[in-house]
Amino acid sequence: MAVSPIVVIGNEKGGTGKSTITANLAVQAKRDNLQVLVIDADTQQSLMDFRSLRAEKDLPQFQAISITKNTIHKDAKTFIGLDLILIDAGGRDGTAFRSAIMAADWLFIPVLPSQYDIWAALNTIKILEEARTFKTIHARFIVNQVISNTRISQETLQALQEFKIPVLDTKLYSRVSFKQSVGVGEGVTEYEPKGKAAGEIDSLWTEIKKLIELTK
Repeated sequence: MAVSPIVVIGNEKGGTGKSTITANLAVQAKRDNLQVLVIDADTQQSLMDFRSLRAEKDLPQFQAISITKNTIHKDAKTFIGLDLILIDAGGRDGTAFRSAIMAADWLFIPVLPSQYDIWAALNTIKILEEARTFKTIHARFIVNQVISNTRISQETLQALQEFKIPVLDTKLYSRVSFKQSVGVGEGVTEYEPKGKAAGEIDSLWTEIKKLIELTK
């Protein structure tokens, strides 16, 4: 049976929105009738809480487990018969975070439009490059919580172009609905289907799907 593709949403810096992005991607995968497993590798357990809220409301369920030890890269290989494994990697450097990166076929790094986040991204890239000495890991930046028509957002995009890692075309903007939807256990495409945030997540999911399919 084929090995499931493993997508990691991770950044060594906390507060970049990785759990919100992972939750929304899991919802989109389920809406596409994919068999998806989410591994919550963050000690805050945000994804497990999100899934519990969905269960209480009888919303479509995806599988989810918590692994916060340094065995993620080994454990992930044991899950077969799935269309996709999503890993929400913890927001700080450590053995579990590095294990999650080692598990990845694809690493998507959320970055906020700030100089601090650009500097912090260097740490994640360093960890990625170390992991790449052992295996092939594809990577992309996701620019998150963009504020329209601000100089800092434009400068962030320009700064990221200097890295060897490409930036996804889809940008996620700073929208209240991202926080509100997760708080009630819903993806933005469920919470506000015709909203701008839903359109952005739909675009992000479509872009990621195309990238994953290209490597099969």
